Amino acid sequence: MSLKGGLLLGNVKRRASRKQSKTHYVVSIQDGEELSEEMPLRTPAVSVIILNYNGKDVLPACLRSVHDSRYSNFEVILVDNGSTDKSVEVAAREFPETIIVRNEKNLGYSIGNNIGIARSKGEYLVLLNNDTVVHPDWLRELVKGAVQLNGGFYQPKILLMEDPKIINSAGNMIHLAGFGLCRGIGEPDTGQYEERVEIGYASGACVFVSRRAIEEVGLLDPVYFAYNEDTDWGWRGRIFGLKSFYIPTAIIYHKWSRLSLSNLKFYYLERNRIATVLKNYSNRTLILLLPILLLFELAVIFYSLRRGWLREKIKGYVDLFKSRRSLMAQRRQLQAKRRFGDSIVMRVSVNEMKHSYLGSTTHPLNKIARFLSWIVTRYV
Repeated sequence: MSLKGGLLLGNVKRRASRKQSKTHYVVSIQDGEELSEEMPLRTPAVSVIILNYNGKDVLPACLRSVHDSRYSNFEVILVDNGSTDKSVEVAAREFPETIIVRNEKNLGYSIGNNIGIARSKGEYLVLLNNDTVVHPDWLRELVKGAVQLNGGFYQPKILLMEDPKIINSAGNMIHLAGFGLCRGIGEPDTGQYEERVEIGYASGACVFVSRRAIEEVGLLDPVYFAYNEDTDWGWRGRIFGLKSFYIPTAIIYHKWSRLSLSNLKFYYLERNRIATVLKNYSNRTLILLLPILLLFELAVIFYSLRRGWLREKIKGYVDLFKSRRSLMAQRRQLQAKRRFGDSIVMRVSVNEMKHSYLGSTTHPLNKIARFLSWIVTRYV
């Protein structure tokens, strides 16, 4: 499965005119003027895009919760990737106000959502997983955060649907080796993540984004069929000067399982992680980070051997090599248009992690990565 496509930078067309109306895990929002939670709220148009593939068991609850949102100015666009379980027919019957776009086959996360973006009219857009349920005030809180913070990408607090007292993500972070990490995952929600903060990127389960950001950064990279597209989008946004923020007062619930890692998911995660690192880091940073990148690469190879997934890991390398010309063309395009250096990304990157790949090896790896990153960040 080769990587072919492009970033589609600056290639988003509007269908309607725009309506006018510290560095540990996070960077605190204190570089501008003080924000008031009671600022008057305008109601810009929002397009909620829900991508569906055989989601009959989860889609109705998602759509019902979205349509019950306490916000007056939004449209709901359901993009179906060739479902065969009648989920679209159920949605059309039960939620006739939903705009439905039908694709003939499963085009994946990026292309499917890009089709929804092209169909949308809102000043702001939400890419929402079909296996989520939203709090009635979620959209109002995301809009409020976007209007006040003037960033590019935003993420709500994401709690587990099966146990709403447990955090799925309180904002996602980028590890120096390109891993995407959910802040607070598995922790009880006891109020420890109640501050608006800058994050590495917004989780693909729910990305709230301004149309202005999409026009500047480009659409989701179509080569990412599944996984890491959210990491890449937020990373690209940051080097274009558009921050990602976590909005804790906006809440959604996600049907997620720790046991969901499969050999196919591992293949996509690893292939796309390396592609993201190769595209988004500058030459200088790649050279400086080489010891860290090689260290974690060896650890992942060891993990793949233990799980019996070495074939998938090698397949990822092969696909990257076959697609090297396309990948390098994307890299040249992105590097030529970037506005900020990698130091701006490293402000919200992490050098320590707990990751399902690495198990007991994370402790020594983190110690080494922490020391090496201390050196690297002084020269980036």
